[in-house]
Amino acid sequence: MRAVALVPARLGSSRLPGKVLADLAGRPMVVRVLERLRGCREIAEIAVATDDRAVAEAVRAAGFLATLTRADHPSGTDRIAEVALAMQAEIIVNVQGDEPFVDPALVDALVVAVRQGAVIATACAPFEGDPAEPSRVKVVRSAKGQALYFSRAPIPAGGPYYQHIGLYAFRRATLLQVTALPPSPLEQSERLEQLRWLEAGLPIQLVPTQAPSLAVDTPADLARARAMLGAPKQGGDP
Repeated sequence: MRAVALVPARLGSSRLPGKVLADLAGRPMVVRVLERLRGCREIAEIAVATDDRAVAEAVRAAGFLATLTRADHPSGTDRIAEVALAMQAEIIVNVQGDEPFVDPALVDALVVAVRQGAVIATACAPFEGDPAEPSRVKVVRSAKGQALYFSRAPIPAGGPYYQHIGLYAFRRATLLQVTALPPSPLEQSERLEQLRWLEAGLPIQLVPTQAPSLAVDTPADLARARAMLGAPKQGGDP
């Protein structure tokens, strides 16, 4: 089963506009993501899906593939589904454009999970910090390692808490199926699209890891990412 990694990337962001092109030690953040994905053994092709020509140009200048999509997609999942329609692949991995430290081995593990029978696979890690923080999504696991529920609230009551890591591997047919579904009540309540899939009866396999990745959602996250790369904040950047 051929696997490809698609990175949805748009410049609009309510908390950190333009973050995918923010400078990280001399390279745009989205390019840092792509460079990490080069280390994957199970991925045959890597591409960015974007509605912005500036993002596409930056990606291509770094030697990677970029496809321009429609601008009206409500989510990154919908954006990569448009690109997946024209690709020859049985497995599509959605890697966010704001994950500059994404673990290639974890991406590979998600691909393997789908090859072994999962229709959707995602990742989780032991929770560190305050579980009441709504921007860090919690997931409850079944005894078989499948997701029972995702929430911005601290669940289950009293823990243990597991942080959801926003990487997804789909069977291609499943990706096209979930993006054709209408928004569901739980999805709208929690503002988490994966709840739409659970409500539709689609199982989501969890792949555990001990090291949660750093998603850059705020200026503080960006400063931390720059510090990890040994890069000071650049004047004029987000």
